[in-house]
Amino acid sequence: MRQYIVRRILYSLLILFFISIFIFALGRVLPGDPVQAVLMTSRMGPIDAEVVADLKAQFGLDKPLPVQYLVWVSSFILGDWGVSIASGEDVREMFMHRLPITLELFLGSVFWACIIGFPFGIVSALKRNSWLDVSLTTGAIIGVSIPVFWEGIVAIYLFAVVFRIFPPSGYVPFSESMSGNLLSVAMPTFIMGTQGAGLLCRFVRSSLLEVMNQDYIRTAYAKGLRRAGVIFKHALKPAMIPVVTVAGLTWGYVVAGAFLVEYMFAIPGLGRMGVNAIFAKDFPVIQATLVMVAVNILAVNLIVDLLYGYLDPRVRIQR
Repeated sequence: MRQYIVRRILYSLLILFFISIFIFALGRVLPGDPVQAVLMTSRMGPIDAEVVADLKAQFGLDKPLPVQYLVWVSSFILGDWGVSIASGEDVREMFMHRLPITLELFLGSVFWACIIGFPFGIVSALKRNSWLDVSLTTGAIIGVSIPVFWEGIVAIYLFAVVFRIFPPSGYVPFSESMSGNLLSVAMPTFIMGTQGAGLLCRFVRSSLLEVMNQDYIRTAYAKGLRRAGVIFKHALKPAMIPVVTVAGLTWGYVVAGAFLVEYMFAIPGLGRMGVNAIFAKDFPVIQATLVMVAVNILAVNLIVDLLYGYLDPRVRIQR
């Protein structure tokens, strides 16, 4: 198991290296000049070539691209994420200030995905071909198919404009008001968790049905074991092997949905910060956001691989 863990960590670090190169190159091929955008925003009047050169030197944009990459990577690892070109703030401080908000949205969306997806998938498998199975399966397909932005618009119209249950936008910190915080994140987290819930429901159902048809499950029933014991003790763990992969994909949906949802609901998290940075051509913020998103997804996929090794010992065998 130890060799398996080390091998997966090394693979993840190698992938992160190539992702960092891609992120750095992506920031440089985006249309527009960030220095020109800063000068236009600051309304400094006629743009002097000397001022442009000074700003490029200040942000390290005058160096060759390989040198810029090495400086950026080494500084990032040491905790120096640079300074925002648009606002002049420290990027790491910007990230840490918004991280708790985004983490709250992530945890809330995972809560909705799990609390809906797993029970509905199990019930759908146990009530196969019944009206309940058809209803839950249809709901899961709808949840996966609906775009996040469309679901957000409909939710805002119904629950914030028509019925006035939740606020249409904004974020209330938990330290200020517990009820206000829960109301402000209820709709965004539910919308972010909808696609994940639909995926989990579908895969839990199909995987559990496949396991329930295995010979050892029939043997367990023949021994007189109760249905609940057979399902939760003998069938559920093997059925979770393909579901673990879907859980990793679900986290990817959540991360991607955070950018749209935070911008749509005016939540000051990392997703909104990243979108604003793209509009402003703010390279340091864009790079830091994308790197942390990549690290987040790679970490989840690493956890998925390790769970594979736990759930199925055959995966740990090095071929």
